[in-house]
Amino acid sequence: MRRILAPILLILGLSIGLVYAQNVTKSVQLSQDPSGPIGFDTLLNTYFQGHILVTPSVRPVPTVTGSTCGTTAPSVAGTDVVGLITVGTSATTSCVLTFGTAWVTAPACIITPRAALAAFSATSTTTTMTITQTSTANDVIAYICMSTS
Repeated sequence: MRRILAPILLILGLSIGLVYAQNVTKSVQLSQDPSGPIGFDTLLNTYFQGHILVTPSVRPVPTVTGSTCGTTAPSVAGTDVVGLITVGTSATTSCVLTFGTAWVTAPACIITPRAALAAFSATSTTTTMTITQTSTANDVIAYICMSTS
């Protein structure tokens, strides 16, 4: 009886362990099929066949503020990752984008103003990105932010 019961209990125990080890809520399954929408190579490089779209989610959206960000309310259209900031109608030298959800580490952000400016820069923390620029009004600033964690 012991010879039969021991292997059955061992198999049952391993099966339960596998069930708990496979408890994944979200993932991307890699495949040998190169015709899929996303490709991966052996060095974990990623290949996309189309556009990379970032859609708003259930997370809070970012906001833009700043006493020198224009007299009319500046606005932002986008997410914490990518978006467009429209500055106010008066001369603007600085705007602060407050991320909807704080990053774990400060992201690296790239900004591009649509107006030809003499100088502009961005600094970021885990909760905000501050854009400093030469004085302009009604400008639109594109941004993209990413982080390693």
